[in-house]
Amino acid sequence: MADPAPATGVASRRWWDLTPKELNIVAVTLLFLATLPMLTKIFTSDFGTHIAIGREIVQSRTIADKEFLNYPSLGRYNPNGEWGFQAILYLVFTVGGFYGVSFFCWAIVFAIFLLLHRGAVLRGAHPLLAVLAIFAFSGFLRIRIQPRPELFTYFFVALTIFLFSEYFFGMRKKLIYLFPPAVLVWANSHPSYLIAFVLCGAFIADRFARAIWGKELRWSTLKSWIYPPVLVGVAGLILCGLNPHGYNAILAPLHLLSRGTGGGGGSSILMSISELTPVTGTGFFVYYKAAAAFAVVSLLLGLAGRRVYLLDLFLFAIAFKGAWDSARAVSMMGLFLSQGTSLHLTGFFSRLQEWFPGPAAGKAKPPPKEKQRRKEKSAPRETPVLERRRRPLGPVVIVSLAMFALIAFGGTILAFSFSQLEYGIGMTEHKFSFRAAEFLRKNPVPGKMFNFFDIGGFLDWQLYPEALTFIDGRTYNQEVFMEHQVVTGAMPGWEKVIDKHGISYFVLKAMDSSGMILPIIPALANDPGWSLVFADGLFVVFVRNTPDLQQYIRTYGIPKGILPQHIIREAYHYMFLGVSPIMAYQTMSNMYMLMGQRDNAIRVLRQALETVDDPYLRARLMQIQGGAGIR
Repeated sequence: MADPAPATGVASRRWWDLTPKELNIVAVTLLFLATLPMLTKIFTSDFGTHIAIGREIVQSRTIADKEFLNYPSLGRYNPNGEWGFQAILYLVFTVGGFYGVSFFCWAIVFAIFLLLHRGAVLRGAHPLLAVLAIFAFSGFLRIRIQPRPELFTYFFVALTIFLFSEYFFGMRKKLIYLFPPAVLVWANSHPSYLIAFVLCGAFIADRFARAIWGKELRWSTLKSWIYPPVLVGVAGLILCGLNPHGYNAILAPLHLLSRGTGGGGGSSILMSISELTPVTGTGFFVYYKAAAAFAVVSLLLGLAGRRVYLLDLFLFAIAFKGAWDSARAVSMMGLFLSQGTSLHLTGFFSRLQEWFPGPAAGKAKPPPKEKQRRKEKSAPRETPVLERRRRPLGPVVIVSLAMFALIAFGGTILAFSFSQLEYGIGMTEHKFSFRAAEFLRKNPVPGKMFNFFDIGGFLDWQLYPEALTFIDGRTYNQEVFMEHQVVTGAMPGWEKVIDKHGISYFVLKAMDSSGMILPIIPALANDPGWSLVFADGLFVVFVRNTPDLQQYIRTYGIPKGILPQHIIREAYHYMFLGVSPIMAYQTMSNMYMLMGQRDNAIRVLRQALETVDDPYLRARLMQIQGGAGIR
């Protein structure tokens, strides 16, 4: 049997004319691809703290409310509002190790993208434009993709946006009843769940505004939608208090943002290292300014396309206000901005069709000589051919430029984040020394430890309960933190802090996260009262030269003269963790000069200038070469 002939007079389907199902498949595929650049190696020391606490929760089946990891704060009341995340993280790590944790973080990011995409599409955004908007802001999220509790905050923000979008714009309205249990889990994972109620209020206010605009603000219509969101909001408020901090924690974000305003020097220093400082003057400010510029363009396009809604203005305000007060919140901006951006672009592109009318179907154009053939009744008539006009060039150019701008913006932000965070899966090999942890487990030093705070979490995980840390990344005890700053800065009186706590050994990095050598390193190197027993290019261990530790020092002591070589290796490692190559190469050059290796100092500066043509490095190279210039 012959195949049926194609219908005549109908234009063939073009490859870009996708059915809704095909469009969804393409969108999900693109979202999956957008998650691949989001992979980052584990580098945060907080990971170790969360694993150590999660291990204690799972093994003891209790949630400790007193400090048990840092000995200066031992027994101090410290309720744990992040225990839910910590227990889950420990279980994931137990099953899958480092790679399991990396996959866990990736899966959460993929879920965030899917939820944001669905929320935008429910509100009328084109599926592919929603994908592009999410990709455009993905670099913001990437700067904080680490196994920290705030990862759950990103997920629950996306989930809340989805649930209320589904209720007010979708068909599966009963999903909104997932909001109270979601808030309960959120409240036991990270103290930022105030955002849930802000979003709830924003969606309700937007619905009221649309009702007023459409002249539908009547009780008969109001009561049909107002009860469920209000009820779930109240239920969420009741359940959120079921956490170790109680109801007081609901305002925790506001307390954190105001923590440094009391005038105390300790608070100011603490703010500066915790990224709770305002975004101005931080490395995140470049992200903030880029987002502001993009948001302005998006709003202008939305106004042109008549798609600017009150809800999106609320979300934009949340994004910029939160990030302005806390640099850490820059990572969340894309969660709020991508929704409005996708709608603005959808509206703008829809208006393009009105400004540049597309080709009409056209009238049936008879083929040549048809008029003559019509006169011949006996001649068979040919099928008319539809005339297809060319599309106007204007919309094609505008759409192409907009798409290019979205992709270029997202790619630029992602590229910048790659310079800050190492791409890949598993644990970074450039920050933590498992060799040092093994050395200390096999050869424990009698007495108490002083450690650099940025490796405290790693030491919590690796050494507890055999050894307790002085401090870790939580830095909630300001008195201890100030003592930490005095010691690591080798400030006057640092020896008194050591004597006060009876410290017998140091576990340190030679450099901080900015690439500067810790002042305590040269102080210990030049003090005969301290001996070096371990150095591997990542960690150094100094032991106090006391009578009861003489045997330990004779067994494991190594010459302090290797410290410059250690610092060179550590500077190299830090370039994988976002430290400026200029700073790293300068440190390497200085260490080679300290060792009398002038040729190697020149070599690393030449290598630096191949990476970045910096005037200071060039001047330093000429200085070392005796003014001979670069040959």
